Amino acid sequence: MSNTVTTHDVYGNSYQANLADLTQTIRVYAVIKKDDKILVTKQWDGVSWPGGGVEKGETLEDALIRELKEETGLVVTPGKVFYNTSRFFQRDKDSKPVQAFMFFFDGEYVSGEISNAAITDSETKYTNGIAEWIAPENLTEGAFRHSVSLQEVLDAYETSHAQ
Repeated sequence: MSNTVTTHDVYGNSYQANLADLTQTIRVYAVIKKDDKILVTKQWDGVSWPGGGVEKGETLEDALIRELKEETGLVVTPGKVFYNTSRFFQRDKDSKPVQAFMFFFDGEYVSGEISNAAITDSETKYTNGIAEWIAPENLTEGAFRHSVSLQEVLDAYETSHAQ
């Protein structure tokens, strides 16, 4: 096994990282539809799936509920995991490299108004506005900022809901 891994940022830039510097994290994200629109957060200079890191002692579902409340202001009910994957990620060349194990849930909007008043200090570094509901045809890879491609997640979502 090599002593390095290739990491990527949300723009597709590649970096070499030493395994000794690599941390691991568990992350949860949601695809939530309402009135034929999908909930996205505004991050970096585009949009992304709402969600984030699982804290010690949290279940995946509890983390998803908390993250969605922080990033969107909405109360949601997690559904089932429809996709899981892992990626080697860095926010930028000066950031610590991370191996992220990611779980994508479907979910249901329960209540609330969109707000990002509860985002954490670390989230303010890359959040550039409040979440919004977007029609799927208006989502494009070029404006999508996540380590997992928009199409990869949407294909997995559609496949899981076709059964």
